[in-house]
Amino acid sequence: METGESLFVTIWIAFYAYWLISAWKTRSPVKRKQSRLSYFLYGIVWVTLCLVLVNWLSPDIMGDRIIPEGIGFTIAGLLITVTGLAFAIWARVHLGKNWSGMPAIREQHTITRTGPYRFVRHPLYSGLILALTGTAIGTGYFWIFCCVLLIFGLFVIKFRLEEKFLEDEFGEEYARYKRDVKALIPLLI
Repeated sequence: METGESLFVTIWIAFYAYWLISAWKTRSPVKRKQSRLSYFLYGIVWVTLCLVLVNWLSPDIMGDRIIPEGIGFTIAGLLITVTGLAFAIWARVHLGKNWSGMPAIREQHTITRTGPYRFVRHPLYSGLILALTGTAIGTGYFWIFCCVLLIFGLFVIKFRLEEKFLEDEFGEEYARYKRDVKALIPLLI
């Protein structure tokens, strides 16, 4: 594994460690959980991420590069990856006790509108997609670009299920938030 690729792996492992510790520290009682379909989609995302790790460790699987090796691409990819993960962490901090690994309504749940939630309704997904895109650019592998597209599609499906869940809980308040703030990319999507 090259130094650049090792940096990407290290960054993602550090992010995941933060995520696990943060999830453990901010647990709060669940009022209502979402359907089994959301658990299935959540599982697909994590299986995909595991496949990413396997492919990193065994680069012959879809190991063709579509972006040439170069320090410029590696640095650009690292900057984009770190920016995306920082955005997701910023969102996670603002979500606080409302966060759940799986779609759920917590006791005393509120609609978060601070921090990155002012710009997009799903900044965790936005940040992760940006970070994965950075990793794809920095490493240049075809299979990582495929993972970005797959995870983007899964996140769209997942956030639509979550939004239905939130609309059922918060009614017009969430519908208004949905009208006022784009889902993933400010001013676009």
